[in-house]
Amino acid sequence: MRTRYNKFYLVVIADYNDDDAHGIVQDNLYYWFDQNDLTIMNYDRVDVAPFNTVETGYMLARRALNPLSPSRRQVFFVNTAPRMDDLTERKTNQGEGFVHAELTNGKQIFAVNSGHTLSFVKPEIKHLHHLNVPDSTNDIPLLVEAFRSANPGAADANPGAGQFRSGYIYPILVARALAGSTEPISPANSSLFGPELDVDVIPDIPQNRIVFKDGYGNFKSSIEPKELEQHFDEHAVVTCDGREIIAHIKTAIFDVPLYHFSFAPGSTILAYSDGTRRQFVEVVQRGGHCANAFAHAIGDGRYTYPVTGDEIHWRLAEPGDFSRLGFSTAGGPPKRLLQWTSRCQ
Repeated sequence: MRTRYNKFYLVVIADYNDDDAHGIVQDNLYYWFDQNDLTIMNYDRVDVAPFNTVETGYMLARRALNPLSPSRRQVFFVNTAPRMDDLTERKTNQGEGFVHAELTNGKQIFAVNSGHTLSFVKPEIKHLHHLNVPDSTNDIPLLVEAFRSANPGAADANPGAGQFRSGYIYPILVARALAGSTEPISPANSSLFGPELDVDVIPDIPQNRIVFKDGYGNFKSSIEPKELEQHFDEHAVVTCDGREIIAHIKTAIFDVPLYHFSFAPGSTILAYSDGTRRQFVEVVQRGGHCANAFAHAIGDGRYTYPVTGDEIHWRLAEPGDFSRLGFSTAGGPPKRLLQWTSRCQ
């Protein structure tokens, strides 16, 4: 039987990327936790790129599966909702379903089930339930009453928050579920929880994609280390967004000369309870900013860069690739590329 807590470490992973949205979500989470006699001991805000469910899923797994953060008091509120599950008009701003996932380590996730948001934690999901979300805030009596109490005499207590489900509706569901209640928030439903969902419907981690770009401009990719095992100390042509570079295939990302590119298993490892481990191959420029090597000029001194979710591919380098791309036969980048990617020149 699961221990029932009333104090939590709350991690909010979302693509709002502005203080207005984050502020409303934070205020409303605190409000509904308090209404259900729950306490948020720590509120951790994690921003991810807009609509980017690959980055969202990666960040969720990094935190939820971190073996040095084992507390079952850690709860995740996850919202990246591109609303791409149905491309037709949505008169009441409906979107992807909101779900509750319990992991084998006991942590709980409340998330919009969109794209690859749950892909990286998929092997660890013990239970997955749909949460019943009304289409309109007017269908939630306790929310309407809360607005009326806060605005006595107001002619219209409707918060007009149908589009911003994560700001006004989801916090109620999260607080009520954590308090141990199954009572619905709308008379249109018979329970807070809908049916249990088949975990197999969650897509797997996408292959040959960038899963994260770190602050140094390095790419973590979903390419698996086993692909490189027979080719260490050779060279690879790595392609992303129409750009190519030559990188050393290595067992460690810094086992290359300064300013050279490496293609090697990185430090990120997701350890699953069945004993399997998922490591990610990284593309790194030692002493430089790898992402710059794949940039496209769009005029006026502006550039576009690959983003998480973009495809990334590799193949063994052939003799003609070095001269074609301007690299030395030892793998040294051309001067024009160094001037753009190196922070030290």
